[in-house]
Amino acid sequence: MSSESVSISTLIQKNTQQNTQYNWVGVLEFLHEQHKQVQYKDCEWALEKSQMQQKINELEGVVKGQERVITDLGKRCKMLEVALRQERLKYQQNGQVPDYLNQLLKENIENQSQIQNYQTIPKRKAKPYRPLLQKIIQEVGLQSIFSPPSSPKIEHSNRPSVMLTPNQNVTSIVQNSGRQSPTNMNSTSGFPTHSRSKSQNINEEQSQIVSKDPVQLQNTLRHHLDGVRDAYFFNNMTILATVSEDCQLKLWDYQNYQQQQNQIEPYLTLRDHTGPLFAIAGIEQRLKGMQNAIFSAGAEGAIKMWYFPLPDECDQLGQTEEFQQCRMTWQAHQDAIWQLKVNQQQNLLLSSAADSLIKLWPIQDSQIEPKQLYQFGQKNQYGHFIDSPTAIQWLQHNPNHFASGFMNSAILSIFDIENGRNIQNIKYLQENNVSAQINQLTQFQQQCLISSHDDGKLRIFDLQQSKLIQQIICGNEPITSAITNLSNTIIYIATGNVIKVWDTRRQQFIQELQGHQSKYDENIHNLVHHSSYNLFASLGADGQIKLFSSK
Repeated sequence: MSSESVSISTLIQKNTQQNTQYNWVGVLEFLHEQHKQVQYKDCEWALEKSQMQQKINELEGVVKGQERVITDLGKRCKMLEVALRQERLKYQQNGQVPDYLNQLLKENIENQSQIQNYQTIPKRKAKPYRPLLQKIIQEVGLQSIFSPPSSPKIEHSNRPSVMLTPNQNVTSIVQNSGRQSPTNMNSTSGFPTHSRSKSQNINEEQSQIVSKDPVQLQNTLRHHLDGVRDAYFFNNMTILATVSEDCQLKLWDYQNYQQQQNQIEPYLTLRDHTGPLFAIAGIEQRLKGMQNAIFSAGAEGAIKMWYFPLPDECDQLGQTEEFQQCRMTWQAHQDAIWQLKVNQQQNLLLSSAADSLIKLWPIQDSQIEPKQLYQFGQKNQYGHFIDSPTAIQWLQHNPNHFASGFMNSAILSIFDIENGRNIQNIKYLQENNVSAQINQLTQFQQQCLISSHDDGKLRIFDLQQSKLIQQIICGNEPITSAITNLSNTIIYIATGNVIKVWDTRRQQFIQELQGHQSKYDENIHNLVHHSSYNLFASLGADGQIKLFSSK
């Protein structure tokens, strides 16, 4: 019995020692330490992995960049080879081969059989690369090869005889230049029976050139750092005001805009906005008791009024701090302001914003914040404003009315500022279509409006009859802007990356102009025309402003 009691006591002692050595607190601390070490190793591995992945991405980017450079250089070399071969063939056919072409092409053309093979190369393969090829040749200094030969029949001294004034009609000039007496015309074909003089041939050829290209690019303004959204031409002086997404308002003196080699620079830059600018409007000195002023607005929802100096009063290279302070600022909307329109007859300002409101403000020469007169918009059955306005335009035949288009709507609305109500709705689609909203409204003739739509159609409304009278299909891309010339015979349409010229008399497109470079799927933001001259500007997402003149 004594031995058994001793063995039991020893087992109890061993168990108590083990319990004191391995308790629950110690086990938990041990597991916690192990978990910390595992997490630390995981973090180190993740950091190392991210660093290695970053290095791999950098190396892949370098490799892709080198591959693109090599591909581009290869294309340029091939284009140069094809062009030089074609030039060699052209000079050989004429019997004149310059020495420098012989030196450049002696390694590529060895015998007459190769020349015959090169003659079978279709020219249409090189057509897409022609602009890039011309740029490369100009850099090399061989641009004279690709310059088209000048016609001996048309002399530069005779060109002013068919130049058109801003108010002159293109069709009338063409008809007058080609008009002849009935005795010289054939009764069946309509052409003269005998040979015409040299001056008549020159006038006819020049009139054909004018009719084919009625619009020409005059100059390009390049000083904004981001997309240009809106602009305003002052009628009583040669000043253009522009606003951009770079939060800046710039003033340009475009007096010498026809000199393309003359780079026009802004004579004043106004910086007081803290957000991108989308809208601008101007008021001129000819109004009662008002100086030349500018209204600007954008993403801040605030409208600023500026008084600005003339180009002679401002030193372009000097300090301009004294002109940086705006005349007046007021918080007009709770969201971004998309458009501003001034009623020149009644000194009123319209502002449309993304908060679904169109507000009417008085224009006054003071630093007191103006009080809102009325607010307009589309209301639902509960009286709440819905659908943001996308375009507004004052009506010329009735200064108390303005038109507006709305998002997610197929209705053109007419509002009366005297009672602040919607007095007329013109529906241009049977069902509301999101892709057919109005992007811009332009006055056309006396009682008509032109609307630009997202569905690629241009619509003309007769406000007197309250109906849609014409639709012009311009393509599948949205139409961002459309304006007319002074005589309302030409419509300039900005769609995609081109400006299409529509002749209202012929009912057809007569010209297509290259627009701006694309940025975030945006190309041409707006078109703005001068109220007294056939001059208009295209505002692009690339930060450039192009000045066009129509003949």
